[in-house]
Amino acid sequence: MAAELFVIDAHEDTALDTSRIVLLRQSLGDQRCREVLEEVVFHLSDRLRLLEDALVSGDSSNVFALSARLAGLSEQVGLADFARVSRDLRKCVEAQDQVATAAVGARLVRLGEESLFSVMLYADQSAL
Repeated sequence: MAAELFVIDAHEDTALDTSRIVLLRQSLGDQRCREVLEEVVFHLSDRLRLLEDALVSGDSSNVFALSARLAGLSEQVGLADFARVSRDLRKCVEAQDQVATAAVGARLVRLGEESLFSVMLYADQSAL
């Protein structure tokens, strides 16, 4: 009996609230806005990696703290979906639902990659 392998295209579309970036640009100027976006994206990607490690090791207190930080940072740059899923992850940890935590955590990682890319792509295109 041969096993069948299914490939699932795990792609998450992201919603970017560009008004947040426009507001940052108006209040900070182009150069400083770009610097702030790069810094936030760096911190988000770093915490996302730490979150992956915490999920793998089953460190629920760290997952809880990191998901809260990810939600706050992502809202600053208009990543509403990313922030919402981060808050959902926190609720899963609070409920001590390990299956949901693993599923929502995996979704957050997928969404995170697309979200960070969309912020930097928008920042690059809008600077033209």
